[in-house]
Amino acid sequence: MNDVKQRAIDTMDELHQTIEYCQYSTVMDGLLDIEPLQERDEALEELWAQFSDVPMNPETERMEAPFLEWDAGTAREEIWRWFDERHSRGVAYLLYGANGSEQKAWQGLECESAGCPYQHQGECRFQLVHERPPRLTERDGCIDFDYTEGGAAEV
Repeated sequence: MNDVKQRAIDTMDELHQTIEYCQYSTVMDGLLDIEPLQERDEALEELWAQFSDVPMNPETERMEAPFLEWDAGTAREEIWRWFDERHSRGVAYLLYGANGSEQKAWQGLECESAGCPYQHQGECRFQLVHERPPRLTERDGCIDFDYTEGGAAEV
């Protein structure tokens, strides 16, 4: 919940002593209404379009200008992760759209490596970060991920 909404709820909690309950309930129902998923996705897609205009250093994959709450120098992956956590279809949809061939190649690539930084809810997100599919072998599985004690390291 954002700060403005929380302050509005706090104000209504103070005012509920001075107004009729039905009026209080009407306002609180509006404040606590869950934002429809479609509206949230549309707002995120507008932000994504704005993000695409932010200059990015191709060598470091870091932003060269601020965007929303991120300063210049923030890694692109960090912002992608933020969008991925909030958009109902994830960053793959934002990158490639509903029918993008790149997305189709990425979809369904399962990951069983629980400690892998590219694993998200059982799906491999390596391709989203590195713009290429992970290297998989029969013998070793994913060779772009090497589990070491205390964390994961890319090979």
